[in-house]
Amino acid sequence: MPLSRSTHHLSRRRFLAMSGAAALMLPAPTAGAITTHPNSVFRWTGSGPAFGGFSAIELSADRTHALALSDRGFAIRLQLIRNAAGRLTGVEEIEHFTPLDLGGSGLSGTRADIEGMDQAADGTLYLSFEGWRQTRVMRYAANRAEPHALSVEPAWRRLRSNKTLEALAVDHQGAVFTIPESADGSGFPVYRQSAPGWDVVAQIPRRGRFNPVGADFGPDGALYLLERKFRLAFFATRISRILPGAWDRPQTLVETSYGLLDNHEGISITRDAAGQLWATTISDDNQNRFQRTEIAEFALPPA
Repeated sequence: MPLSRSTHHLSRRRFLAMSGAAALMLPAPTAGAITTHPNSVFRWTGSGPAFGGFSAIELSADRTHALALSDRGFAIRLQLIRNAAGRLTGVEEIEHFTPLDLGGSGLSGTRADIEGMDQAADGTLYLSFEGWRQTRVMRYAANRAEPHALSVEPAWRRLRSNKTLEALAVDHQGAVFTIPESADGSGFPVYRQSAPGWDVVAQIPRRGRFNPVGADFGPDGALYLLERKFRLAFFATRISRILPGAWDRPQTLVETSYGLLDNHEGISITRDAAGQLWATTISDDNQNRFQRTEIAEFALPPA
């Protein structure tokens, strides 16, 4: 979700001064999180319309490569550069491409707002899109293939245009799940693709002001939910784990304070060669010069 357009009319010095004063009034993370800080944060820099706005990320199983998707409708495949301790120190762009829309043209305009992404074990790529009549899920047999549109759930048309299908994840059996950023009553509905359409299989309870913006099934079979809240120009990040069959009992693993990280919207869960579980998240800078594109990594405890 972008910051107010009025931010663009502030000088950088004035904006930072206002932000610094406001930060003194922001609350600290709530008790209960296992960690409040990432193990590492890499700031990825670039410029121009073909950089930024990253809303989804997927790492390879060996943690050496990644696919990053932008809500501006493009994708970048990356090699991840790590030091001897495994800490992310850089990225190298391997290729830059535009996923196709129905009919074979590249995604563009209001149909380019990619928000969620996951890749099944057979390589099939699923993308979820935001924006009222453009809210949809599409399946790609390969990165550059023409997509197939999955059925649209009628309830999605009633969601706010900028709070629709933010999170998408594919489980180990190939079932596709998506979660809107908008709450339905006291919780967030979890949709699973079924033969004729989509079924609401669970409700994730609302906890505080956090909304879901990303999801991924880990190698342990649990669902990991990336959540975000913001106040003024500051964002806070939470990562929760939901065990199979326990949708109503999410466990908070990570909760950062306002302003520690930027607007993190994409998440990928992997396990390294030593067996350590990791959450890798990426921020959407809204292509705004006051924000940052970050890739953060958090060491997670076993379930």
